[in-house]
Amino acid sequence: MSLVATQQAFLGQILANPAPTLSEGMRVYHHAYRARLSGAMAETYAQVWAWLGDDAFHSAVLAYIEQHPSSQWSLDDYGQDFAAFLAGRFPDDPEIAELAWLDAALRQAFAAEDADLLDGTALMQVGDWETVRFVLNPALRHRPIRSNAPALWRALSKDKTPPEVLYFEATSGLCVWKTALASRFRTLEADEYALICALAVGQGFAAACETLTRDAPDRDLTAQIGAWLGQWLAEGLVTGLDATETSS
Repeated sequence: MSLVATQQAFLGQILANPAPTLSEGMRVYHHAYRARLSGAMAETYAQVWAWLGDDAFHSAVLAYIEQHPSSQWSLDDYGQDFAAFLAGRFPDDPEIAELAWLDAALRQAFAAEDADLLDGTALMQVGDWETVRFVLNPALRHRPIRSNAPALWRALSKDKTPPEVLYFEATSGLCVWKTALASRFRTLEADEYALICALAVGQGFAAACETLTRDAPDRDLTAQIGAWLGQWLAEGLVTGLDATETSS
């Protein structure tokens, strides 16, 4: 048997589920593979583990491992689809997938490149607000949410009793980013989140604001948008201006 065929046969026995009749040595490898991946998942998804409890969490992790075998040498990125997997496994409990996404996003944000805060005086140099584009924090991750998963996460991370699960009719947004070498997150109401989403895909600030105000003709959002911008600068969500869009 060639080396490649031997390796493929070895891998096939490790991945097989249920486990075939194996030698004692192969049983060790078969178990160790799953234990290693389970350990990595438990480290990444600590608050999901706390929320689901041992049995439900480990059952979900093992089911995920069987459907998503590791394909890389490093375990750093393993389990990135766990939130989507949990959404399918617990369709009536969206807070579970949202907790998983937050667990993973905070780790990803921490590993992302650092960015300096944008000095608010830089806005004074903007020559044409019709074309200016903001550069968002490179660590930014975001998604819509339907529950109070952020509040659950905060309580679980502090070993406190989590609040009652709440579900919302209107979609909110959850943003995760990094400043001062620390990951952080915040829930955004629908309008603010819509504006962040537009900026995240490269839309100009003026155009994004125009779209938002056009979609909400019964509200004057001008002052609110100004307040959001000030908050984004203070929080480090906005970290730069497109150099081609400002005047000297």
